[in-house]
This record gives sequence, structure tokens and C-alpha cells, in this order.
Amino acid sequence: MGTGRTTDRPLVVVGANPVLELLRARAPLERLVIGPGPRRSEILAECARAGVGYEEADRQRLDRLAGGATHQGVAAVVPPFRYEGLDAVCDAAAELTLVLDGIQDPRNLGAILRTARAAGVGGVVLPQDRSAGITAVVVSASAGTVFGLRVARVPNLVRAMGRLREAGSWLVGLVPRAGRVLYDEIPMAPGVESLNVSVATGVALFELRRRAGQPR
Repeated sequence: MGTGRTTDRPLVVVGANPVLELLRARAPLERLVIGPGPRRSEILAECARAGVGYEEADRQRLDRLAGGATHQGVAAVVPPFRYEGLDAVCDAAAELTLVLDGIQDPRNLGAILRTARAAGVGGVVLPQDRSAGITAVVVSASAGTVFGLRVARVPNLVRAMGRLREAGSWLVGLVPRAGRVLYDEIPMAPGVESLNVSVATGVALFELRRRAGQPR
């Protein structure tokens, strides 16, 4: 499958952590606007290391560019996010690939992607329908870590999982009700039946990572 975009419009990424991740990942930037902020010196130092130019701006101009979002004195305009093909994700996945279905809240998706990056996930697969794409809100919620992940968006998750299985992956699924419950693997306190999807994903990913490091 080929690569694609979320949209033809550039993304406006705001906040110190997301912009620093952009700079560290050497992601392409169309504009970088910096004004007064609590981490200005850190951002300027990273700009110097990356060889990236920037524009100075006052808070009012940054407020307008950020569209009301909390910007901490910095905003970056980046090209539309480009998805990878599924084969590239399979090749990059190594230990862990994350397949997500029906994550429509962009903040939940961003939180999941941030955790996935921390857990060493190599690739992420999203469906084209019934799922948030990689938007500016997702980028900010992921603190910019999405730029360190290979993300594919596919028309059919079942076929994509079949391709992953062919590539040698084991498939482990999390659903609200199943024959084996999360409690069997990771005990929860009585009275708690379920977790937020981003929290549950994080727990599962780190448990899988722990098991992968154990002698077989």
C-alpha cells in the first residue's frame, strides 16, 4: 500500500514538548515561530543543533497562530503528516506493532502514540474509517512523539493483521469482554471493571515488553 496524507493542509503544532520532539526528529518544518516562553532557551539551543531558522513573535501573534491552544511561546507549521505503507510498518515493527480500531478521540490517540513510542513500538496501524487521523491535536497530545513512529492507515484491518501474521507477528487483542480478562494477567483492585483505552494500551504494551525480555 502506498503512503498518504491526513489532509492537504499543513499542521500547526504548539507547545514546548511537541516542538522539541519535531526538532529532535529532524522533521520537516515550514515555519517555526518563537516568542516569550518558559523553555525558550532550550528550544533555541535545539534550533541551533538542528540548524533550523525561526521567526520572532509576540504573544498575541502566537495566540492567533495557535488558535487558542496553549502554546508556551512556540508554534511550528509542518507539512501534512505522511503515512507509511503497511509493508514499511511491518519491516520496522521489530518487537511490537500496535493495531488500533475505533479510536476516534484525537487526544486518546495522541496519548496512545506517546505510550507506544515509550514502549518501543516500531509501527502503528490505523483504519481509514472510524478512527482519528494524525492531526495537530494528536501531535500535541502525543507530545510530538508520533514523528518517531511509522504509521500506516489501511482500508481493512483484518487483512492488515493477516499481513502482520505472515511477517511473523503474534497477535494479542484487547476487547471489553473476552474469554480471558486483563485481571488474569495484571490484577486490578476490586470495583474497577475497565480502564481508559490509552491507559489499558499502556499497561498491555509494557507487559508485552516485559515478557519479550524474559528468557524463552
